[in-house]
Amino acid sequence: MAGEGAEWWSGETVAVVTGANRGIGLEICWQLAGKELTVIMTARKPQEQLSSSAQQFLQEAAEMGRKKVNNAGVANPVIDWDFVKRNNIDTRTIVAHPTWTEGISEKYESAKHNIETNFYGTKRLTKALLPLLRPTSYKPRIVNVSSSYGLSCPRIVNVSSNYGLSCHLRDEELRQQLCDTMGLTEQKIDGVLAMFLDDVKSEKGMEKWPLKFPSYCISKIALNAYTRLLALELGDKACVNSVHPGYVTTDMTFGSGDFSPAEGAANLAHVALLPAGGPSGRNFLERKDADF
Repeated sequence: MAGEGAEWWSGETVAVVTGANRGIGLEICWQLAGKELTVIMTARKPQEQLSSSAQQFLQEAAEMGRKKVNNAGVANPVIDWDFVKRNNIDTRTIVAHPTWTEGISEKYESAKHNIETNFYGTKRLTKALLPLLRPTSYKPRIVNVSSSYGLSCPRIVNVSSNYGLSCHLRDEELRQQLCDTMGLTEQKIDGVLAMFLDDVKSEKGMEKWPLKFPSYCISKIALNAYTRLLALELGDKACVNSVHPGYVTTDMTFGSGDFSPAEGAANLAHVALLPAGGPSGRNFLERKDADF
């Protein structure tokens, strides 16, 4: 077993990072490349439309002879910016305070897109990459940052959020259903998500779902459940974990946060590169092992 801090990876270790156009996804590209891994950077936008920072990463990678490039995102709830301005509300409170919900509404199409991206997009890509994971003494890992994945000696690290904790569900039966790891199935997760979308569409029954950013929350709660399920299915073939990188300052948090994208990415890289024999089926809040 590699000792704590031992570098088990090499230039032949491949990290596939989706959602890498900016923010945490781009930062984890820099950090993994800095550790000499081969990074495959992907984004939903075509290469010519990438951010200037992403273009810089690609240029420097090309100069080093290490360039690969092309997926992820989040559909935001509808925010009444006139309400925000009229009431002189600090935009940082929109994300930072989980009980602040005035001026925020959830629409069916954005909720469906959110779940498609954060949960089903992540699951589909994970399944597509699983056959490429090569067995080694260090186990495979995949890193997905809001759909960012790092594929190497097999590990799977789903980027989660504090909003993905099951305690945000306001219905005990639903909470138990998604927390019962041994009785969990993909069909049960799909059923919960279908029920949520039906309630959003009918605008009824929302009292059992997360109070704030419900579609984002339920997509991450479902992803955490899938993390545990996949860990059981793969057994010792791969390490599968979820990570909340911290409250990171990004466009998604309206410029508020306690950590820089580089600091958040460092928390993800830490879990992705844990030495052999590390945990599987666990949830990390930053770098600390925590409950789901």
